[in-house]
Amino acid sequence: MQNWFEIFLFVFNFTSTIMLVMLIALVNIGLRWLPSRNKISLFLLLFLINNLVGFFSFFISRDLNFKIYVCTLPIVLLLGPLMTRFTESTLLMQKTSVLDAKAIILFFTGLALILPYAIYPHSVTQLPDNEKPWLLVFGVNAFVLLFVVNSSMHFLKMMIKFFRGSLYSVGYDQNTYSWLKGVWISMTFIWLSLMHNLISGIIEIPWEKLNVPWAAIEIITNILEIGVLFSLTILTVLYCKKPPEQPVVELCENSDKYEKSALSESQAKDILQSIDKVMQSDRFFLDSALNIEKLANAINSPSQYLSQAINQYRAMNFYELIANYRIEYAKELLIAEPKKSVMTVAMDAGFNAKSTFNQTFKKITGLTPSEFKKNHHQINQLKNNN
Repeated sequence: MQNWFEIFLFVFNFTSTIMLVMLIALVNIGLRWLPSRNKISLFLLLFLINNLVGFFSFFISRDLNFKIYVCTLPIVLLLGPLMTRFTESTLLMQKTSVLDAKAIILFFTGLALILPYAIYPHSVTQLPDNEKPWLLVFGVNAFVLLFVVNSSMHFLKMMIKFFRGSLYSVGYDQNTYSWLKGVWISMTFIWLSLMHNLISGIIEIPWEKLNVPWAAIEIITNILEIGVLFSLTILTVLYCKKPPEQPVVELCENSDKYEKSALSESQAKDILQSIDKVMQSDRFFLDSALNIEKLANAINSPSQYLSQAINQYRAMNFYELIANYRIEYAKELLIAEPKKSVMTVAMDAGFNAKSTFNQTFKKITGLTPSEFKKNHHQINQLKNNN
């Protein structure tokens, strides 16, 4: 090694390579149940290949390393499409192809633009722009423009959706959503790092004039990448504890019908507040014939928006929501009027049959109505004795 900076780059490349290998293994072992793991694995594998090219530059000739770098560079064009397909597959809990035809065409377009750099002698590619063949100048500028435009369309669009909350999937709990958001934030840092590297390759950024050493920028960028990979590893380890339960998976699989919905997060929360209000003030849930159209008319909301708000932000369907209101009311009746029969309480709470009431009560509380009454009575006796 010639100086401390080269030593730092070597250590960084070695460390990030080990972390990427561990992360790929972790995703494929710990997240085996995740349908989208092939996409996140390929994303990390492509980043690993890019990293290995830099790592092997310490052991092979500069000319050979440069040609390998040029031939592998078009893989950066796949990062945006991969992340979009990964997100869609994860939110819907559905398997989709790793790449579509558009992504494949994008890759080969980028390869055609940058390939002249691997064909021309290395000495020619290092000439100033005004002395290079026009094919080289056009190719690299078009390639970088293609990367910036295409990747920005994917990353910025998705980050805006996350910020607005419009990607909160049906059935997902906050931990799962936080993991997905963490993955996107991590990958966005990697994307910005790649964008910086590509743009600075064709546009000379005057760091010295800004009193910022170029080496310092490289060090900061590399440290950020290591930090991002480490954070992503921790996030994935925490998420690998257990797969989502089957009801969550089923809700996620149905969430694609809301992909083009105009309902925003704030509108959905307003709808849910209106539902809570009419349920508490007017006790709509006591109507045994209550359906989604009746409730939608009561709060002046389209029924499809009401259904989406309940599914997407309460992780349940309309009838499960009403059942929860009825059970809470039934619990109040069982406590306030213990002499009432279970059948009477069921009818008073809006249920049509005692068997349905018993099943729903146990599903929500873990106890039968009779067990709930008995437990409450025993607790009251203990309090009175004390």
